[in-house]
Amino acid sequence: MKKVIHIHKKTTTHIQVSGNNKESQKKTRNVCEGVIPEHMHVFKTLQHFGFIGTCKPTSSDLEKKLITKYTKEIRLAETLQIQKKVLDKTLEHHTLPAHIGYSVDKDSYTCHLVGTKKNIYDAMAIEAGYSVLHEILGPKADILVEISFVGDKESVQKFTKELQHFFRKHAAALPKNVAALVKKDIYGAYQLLEGAHIKPKAKKSDKEGVEAEDITIPNPIDHLSSTSRAEFKEILEYIEALDMNFRIQPFLFMSPEITSGVVFNIQADYLQVKGSRHDIMAKKILSKKEVPIISMHISGLKKATQPKKPVKIIEELDVKFFYAQLGSEARFKTLKIMDMMRSAHIPMHQAISKEKISAQLQHAERLQVPYLLLVGHKEALQNSVMVRNMRNLSQESVDLENLIEHIKKLL
Repeated sequence: MKKVIHIHKKTTTHIQVSGNNKESQKKTRNVCEGVIPEHMHVFKTLQHFGFIGTCKPTSSDLEKKLITKYTKEIRLAETLQIQKKVLDKTLEHHTLPAHIGYSVDKDSYTCHLVGTKKNIYDAMAIEAGYSVLHEILGPKADILVEISFVGDKESVQKFTKELQHFFRKHAAALPKNVAALVKKDIYGAYQLLEGAHIKPKAKKSDKEGVEAEDITIPNPIDHLSSTSRAEFKEILEYIEALDMNFRIQPFLFMSPEITSGVVFNIQADYLQVKGSRHDIMAKKILSKKEVPIISMHISGLKKATQPKKPVKIIEELDVKFFYAQLGSEARFKTLKIMDMMRSAHIPMHQAISKEKISAQLQHAERLQVPYLLLVGHKEALQNSVMVRNMRNLSQESVDLENLIEHIKKLL
């Protein structure tokens, strides 16, 4: 089957040229659907993380109004639409977990990771956003990743109680914009406290000329339950395995009525990536069951310099490698290897949503890739990768630091 990509000024079309196999024609789709030509370089980077294009969902005025009850992030109405499609079983052409994205306008691009609660996907979303900025701005760019976490019901209750107490006790010392918002949106008021210095009310007993220390502002991370703390810790461990500058930023905390899990912000120069997990939003707003989803919004793209050469997106035939892993130690190597492959512009398939190695290997066989990259318990401890030729089943253990050099010799 021959695939031809045509990129015009206003639209991107994907033409299938094939025989009379109707079933084959039915299953094929435009991998860059919903992506405008100006964003093809962004899309190609995201392809390394399994993302494909889809049409931008259309949100009703009512859905937008419902979202604004909980957040100013009106873009989350699109997230709600994706959840609705999952519940209605109308998310066409996508199996879960789905990695999908689309151009919102010339300045912004949105991605969704749908259908999985696994913590590695939260870290993957952060890595994907970081990689987009890295590819556009170059390796010397000063990229900062900020991460927070909205915990479970127990965590939220503890934090909210502490926050309410803080605002009551120090009402007179609060900045005016914060005090005005507290009764309407306690979490929005908390976000405004970033960088604020709250001083206690002066007492007669205070020594003259001695400045009082700032009042400690509550931190949601300090109130995480043991379950939520373990989840957040695992996400941070995945991130720590990557070479990126990050810090915990408690003031990213969003409304727990529609947010459940990781919240992140990635900033560099004129580019910004904002992302968060919203599994509970479908249950809260649509009164249905939870739909696992991480949404990520990339903005500032209008200022990005366009590539001088035409962007060649990754086609199925371009992918020669499949990555498989077994065991917890191996999972923590996964994102590092994905980053190495992406940096070298070598595409690979993976099925990290599957726990069993047998299921991953079956998936690799169906894709008919020539080579398998395998990391098990032994390889993880030895910091190596088993590279297997899927045609003759010969294999070789390669040190992780030499992996890319070894792979290039196979291409």
